[in-house]
Amino acid sequence: MTTTSSRADRTRESRSLILDAAVTCLLRDGYARTSTISIQAEAGMSRGRMLHQFPSKEELLVAAAHHIFATQLEQPVPPVLSERIAEASGPGERIAVVVDVLWATFQEPSFWAATELWVAARTEPVLAAAIRPAEKRLGQAIWGRMDHLFGPDLVGRPLYSPIRPVLFTSMRGTALSYAFDARDPSSEPLLEHWKEIARHALLA
Repeated sequence: MTTTSSRADRTRESRSLILDAAVTCLLRDGYARTSTISIQAEAGMSRGRMLHQFPSKEELLVAAAHHIFATQLEQPVPPVLSERIAEASGPGERIAVVVDVLWATFQEPSFWAATELWVAARTEPVLAAAIRPAEKRLGQAIWGRMDHLFGPDLVGRPLYSPIRPVLFTSMRGTALSYAFDARDPSSEPLLEHWKEIARHALLA
């Protein structure tokens, strides 16, 4: 029993190591230049051991997609930002802090790794089929997290339902522009506009 358990633990550790290496390669090299060889080198394991887990690049990157989405779903709100939300003196200040929290999520490595896979999925049907349900689950979790951060009072406002996707999609589109124009996210000009738009919609 112990031997079987140890073998299962090693298998899980190997799988996790490979998937973490795949995410690293996606971030560093992009989808097109990521290969099983580069992932194997990043993971530091034999080719046979890796191919035993993932026989093809397609299977590996499909698993990597699920790994990325699972990581995003489990990502906690940074303690500093959680404290700021808890200490917000009123709904206006809470909106400002929540917008900061949301914007910070688009600076995470997992966002860029997921972006590589989203773009690749346009011409990779197998990858698209794997990402579609995972993306749907992630979207539902994101809405739930946004609702939790804004709190029941703001969520109950009439314009909350439309403002939620407006903020999210605007931030995602703006974050993509950082691939061509690296700059300090904390000085993003739209940051104050997002806060003002949300305040106007939710507090008017």
